[in-house]
This record gives sequence, C-alpha cells and structure tokens, in this order.
Amino acid sequence: MKKLIVALLVAALCMVAPAIALDWDDLPTGDMVMVDGDYPPGELCGTYFDVYLCDDGVYPGWCVDTVTSSIKDEWYDACLSSTIGVSEQWNMVNWILNNRGDIPFGETQAAIWMVMGQEIPTKYAEWDNMLSVALAAEASEHPDYVPGCGDVGAVLVEACQPCYEGQTLIIELPLDPCPPVPEFPTMMIPVFLVGSVLVAASVLKKE
Repeated sequence: MKKLIVALLVAALCMVAPAIALDWDDLPTGDMVMVDGDYPPGELCGTYFDVYLCDDGVYPGWCVDTVTSSIKDEWYDACLSSTIGVSEQWNMVNWILNNRGDIPFGETQAAIWMVMGQEIPTKYAEWDNMLSVALAAEASEHPDYVPGCGDVGAVLVEACQPCYEGQTLIIELPLDPCPPVPEFPTMMIPVFLVGSVLVAASVLKKE
C-alpha cells in the first residue's frame, strides 16, 4: 500500500513537471527528489535506500554523509552533479559501485563511508567487518578509476535550498552500453571487399 501511495504521489507531481530522461549526455542540474523512509535496505533497489526522482522514477541510492540526517518521505529540490573524475575519493566510490560483486548492501555502504572518511554509525557497527574493510582497501588502490561503457556512475544529490540541511547522497546511473562487437563474418566483409578489389586491379594491370 505504501508503494502505491508513493507511486501516486510521483505521478501527481510529475503531471505538472516536464518529462526529463535522466541521462549522462544531458544530466539535469536539479530535480525534485524524495528518499523513501523505509530503509535500509531500499525495498525496490536493494541498496541503502530508494531515491525517487520526480521526472524519472526510482534509483539505487547510497549515503555519503553520516553527520547530517536525511530528508525522508518528503519531496525537496535537489541539485544533481556528476562525480566521475571529480576527485580521488569519488573515483574510489565509483570503483566500489562497479566492483562490489556479491558483497551485501550493508558492507558496501560501510566501504563507501570508509573511503569518504565518514564514521560508521553505531547502529550499523556490524557492517564494519572484513568484507567492508577489504572492499574499501581495494578501492583505495584505484584513485584514478573512471567508469566505462556498461558501468554505472554516481550522481551527487544535494539539497539546493539553504533551509533544507539534508544529507548528501548519491544515486547510481548507468552509462551507455558498450557497442556490440561485430561477429567474425561481419568483420571479414570489408577484408574480402578490399581483397577482391586488389585482385581485380592486379588482373587488369596484367592485361
């Protein structure tokens, strides 16, 4: 029932807003955002929390600030920006997002806090274990990491209005998929064409 109410709220708000597809090629600087208060983990995405964007549905979200409380179950105006290549810390966070494998969301969140220099809240102390420490340590060896095609990148989400001292967070946004690799016969067509032209030219020259 809660998800149905949220979906109706999203639909109602977005009826008065222009539809914008969230895309790396045209990343909006701002959007109406809401963090689903039912976490961790987020029910739909399985990450730390679900983050709704008015114009473009729900995204996997992660916390990067354990000092400030998050704005939950309330729509607010947020500023969006890319983290790709911005700093070594963000590069390590992006490495974690793309290389976490089967590591649970809790340990993944703890590793993100570690590389961001944030303290792990006492209530999540169990996430501070060998898995999260190892993930953060490996991420620290990739300060120059940049996601490539088919990966995901972290988009920074910050409250725009000064009166909203809300927690800074990130959402995962897929990058464009890698172009398909041509199959062997397809790759050989240009080779055959060039070869045929060269053979024909050789024959004509002899004649």
